[in-house]
Amino acid sequence: MEELRATPSLVSGDRGPHSLMSEQGIRRHVIGALRGRQTSLTTALQPLVQEQARMLVSEFGFDAQTVGKILQSQNTMLSVLSDRYDALDEAAHYSEIPFVELAHDGRIVYSNAAFDKLLPGRRGVPFSGLFGSRAADVWMALRANHNSSLRADIQTNDMVRQVRVEIGPLRDEDGMPGNYALLLDQSAEQSRLDALQDGVLRTDLIGKIRFANERAVQVLGFSESELREMPLSQVFGPDDEGTTNLFGEWITKQTGFSGFVRLRPKDGRSILARVSGTPYMEAPNSSAGLLVLFAPLAEDRARQELKTILAEHDDPQEIIEATLQAIGKVIPFEMSTFGVYSDLNDFWRALTIFPKPSWEWSTRWFKVPPGVIEWLEQGKTWDNNLAAFVESRNPEEKDNPVSKAIIADKFESMLVLPIRKAGGRFGSSLALLSRKHKYTPADLRTLQNLGVEEILQAADAAMEHAQARALRKLKDDLNKAPSARAIAELLATGTTQCLGWEYVGVFRIDRLRGKFVLVAEHVKNDRNLLVKAAGRKAEYTQELSSGMLGSCLAERNILVVPDVSDTERNYGFIKTAPDQRSAMTVPLLVNGKIELILDMESSELNAFRGPDRDAASGLAADCEQIFAARWHEAIEHALMNRIEQAAVIVDAVGTICHINGAAANIFGRARDKKLSTFGARHEDTAQLSESGIQHRLRLHLTIGDAPRTELTVLASREPLNDDYGHQLWLFTSLADQSRESDWGYLEETVTSVARETRAPLLMADGLLRGAASLLSKPELMQNCAGLLEQAANHLLKADLTFERLSERLVVQQTPQEVPELFDALEVLYHEVEGLPVEDRDAIHFVDEIATRRPLLVKGWTKRLSFAFRSALSSLLSLRITPNDKLTVTIAERPQHHLSVSMRLPAMIADTLAPSAADPIEQSQHRARQMASVAVEAIRKAAEQHDGTLTDLDGAGFEFNLPLCAQEAPV
Repeated sequence: MEELRATPSLVSGDRGPHSLMSEQGIRRHVIGALRGRQTSLTTALQPLVQEQARMLVSEFGFDAQTVGKILQSQNTMLSVLSDRYDALDEAAHYSEIPFVELAHDGRIVYSNAAFDKLLPGRRGVPFSGLFGSRAADVWMALRANHNSSLRADIQTNDMVRQVRVEIGPLRDEDGMPGNYALLLDQSAEQSRLDALQDGVLRTDLIGKIRFANERAVQVLGFSESELREMPLSQVFGPDDEGTTNLFGEWITKQTGFSGFVRLRPKDGRSILARVSGTPYMEAPNSSAGLLVLFAPLAEDRARQELKTILAEHDDPQEIIEATLQAIGKVIPFEMSTFGVYSDLNDFWRALTIFPKPSWEWSTRWFKVPPGVIEWLEQGKTWDNNLAAFVESRNPEEKDNPVSKAIIADKFESMLVLPIRKAGGRFGSSLALLSRKHKYTPADLRTLQNLGVEEILQAADAAMEHAQARALRKLKDDLNKAPSARAIAELLATGTTQCLGWEYVGVFRIDRLRGKFVLVAEHVKNDRNLLVKAAGRKAEYTQELSSGMLGSCLAERNILVVPDVSDTERNYGFIKTAPDQRSAMTVPLLVNGKIELILDMESSELNAFRGPDRDAASGLAADCEQIFAARWHEAIEHALMNRIEQAAVIVDAVGTICHINGAAANIFGRARDKKLSTFGARHEDTAQLSESGIQHRLRLHLTIGDAPRTELTVLASREPLNDDYGHQLWLFTSLADQSRESDWGYLEETVTSVARETRAPLLMADGLLRGAASLLSKPELMQNCAGLLEQAANHLLKADLTFERLSERLVVQQTPQEVPELFDALEVLYHEVEGLPVEDRDAIHFVDEIATRRPLLVKGWTKRLSFAFRSALSSLLSLRITPNDKLTVTIAERPQHHLSVSMRLPAMIADTLAPSAADPIEQSQHRARQMASVAVEAIRKAAEQHDGTLTDLDGAGFEFNLPLCAQEAPV
């Protein structure tokens, strides 16, 4: 306690016991400590708390514990308030918003870092004196003792800034009514006003201009600093002989005003302008002056006219020309152009020249060097010495005929409005040319403020979209073209319309004649570019090795000639029309071979450099794809129609993509329909929906219109092995197959009857003729009787031929029955037993099978019976004498095969040609020839059993049949 009594006061400059006794002393102590920013509020208040504790001990005799309890809640509250104050004080001190404290007399007693940076060294000076003509308004706001906000200009070291001053009450260190003030930057609001197309002026209550946006500065010609403090009447005059005190009338308006005035710009002109305004309110019911908007009437009318152009015109060229006409009412020019840049901004081409000059604009593409792009990027896109500009910025085009014509036509000044596309690159530009007018930044700003960029961009986009649509239509038409000539005509007319080229000719490569043949040509204007001009022969041809066409064919590449008169670099160009100045040739390939060449020609120089070559390359690639697709479609169509079966191609989901003629006869117009919808039954629909390899499906289809017809078919299916899952279906109508088989059966029957029955008849004929020759010789009568008996037997065989013939014809047809297992040797022995006795006796069996068991084959019993019977009969008919034997050898070969060999003696096979005098030998020879016809039928039967038939050098046959592992049926 004694320590508290002995503790001195801690107030700076006066540590005596009475220094913190007065309110003024406490205020000065705290505020002084805080302004010096040497301590926090908590630290600044600590001496006061200690002084209070000391007084409670010394004057009231309280002990330390009692003093602590008395001051506990107070200290807590002071701590909370101190923390909040310190945080706010820190924010104010380091804020980017200028902040000051003002004494009761308006002097600046504290300023933060932002204010010191804006206005250094201003502590102690009157705050209101910083605001020039508005000093009185600021002083009144300081004395109002409530929060106020007003707009004012403040003079900094380098410029006049427009700020909004926010003022509020704050007692000073003497306890007198002081203030705080914030200076809020108005650059964002000024930027918004600068972006307006109208001029904007703000005045004070006495008519002096306090603010002017960029547009006002541009129109009036005065600088912003010159306009400040200038009376409004100095730049605004009446549009008639009426009152000259326009401000006096306008300032009394409560709700705004509008009308017309005469602008008085710095250059002394008089410009009729539209004007509107309203009182400028600093606070409710407190006007601080006028806010005035104005626009030259010519610009205003042009702007209104431009707003209607897109609605009134559809054609892009009309839009561009209407825009240029509207611009001409505001900015003087004698010629203007609108053009587009290439994708790399290295070339520029004029789309519109308005008005047309008296000379010819003979260049299509102009080179744009980096220096010109750099000039455009800088934004100062006007020049009043065109000749020097071309010389310094684009010397490559100095000798261009168009550049020379512009300079020769006395054009000296140029104003360019570049228009950017998405991504920032230049897409197009508008250029104004004048002989007399000198362009200025004001003209550029006027041009920009008219809003023509959006209109010209819309016209450019419309032309691009129209070109894209035309190209798509050209591709579709080429795909649908019915003939090669139609393709050529479409290429000639379509490319001139789509890509803007003046002339396109299409030449065909006629390799048979060794000529280029002009198939089609088209010119889009009245230029004399047609090859087949009036009076020329109907067909124009050119040698394959000559001219630019020949060079294109040899080099297999796109060739460009900027100037056809340049004989050293024109690839041997052959001039065929008077107006030809530049040319390009484009080879078109079909399956890797040049078949067509596009010949583009122009009446302009440099017509095909830059983007035109790229466009031609893209067109050639598209054409090659189209030609390849047409080629493959033609091949596919030809191959599909050569298939006798009904062929159907479906995609991965079973939709019909293509059918041949046979399929069209069954399914009708089935393209784009689901194949499964033709199934007659549920199982048929399921099969038609499947994919993968499948053969010999028996299906039922419903075809035709209601009532629909049911058709039974055999179908096969297999994938096309393409990348898209297509399947090929082949359908064979069983009814059609049966009819075709019946017709074939009938035809073969007639032929075979005529052929097969002749063998025994010819044999009988020979025997009868031989017997007749013996009748005159009694000693040979016995032989004559034998011959007659043999003839009778052969005539009997002729009757049996019909039965065998029927069986052979059946064998040659595809079997419809299900194959079964049977014993091949049983079939062989059964056929041998069925032969006449004399034939059975002529057969000698050799059985080489060690163990007798059923030798099973899979097939059809009747068909193999026919094969054995026919082979035996054919060989037996070839015997020369009754003593000749036919040896039949049966053996089991490797790989589980059965071998049945039937062989005559070798001498029979080597029999000499028959004697011409012996009718019997001749008849026998002809019979052997006819019998050999049956061999094909026998071979067919063997193959139907997966076996083979081998001819044994004309002396016999060997059957080789695969055996089955199954046990013989019981």
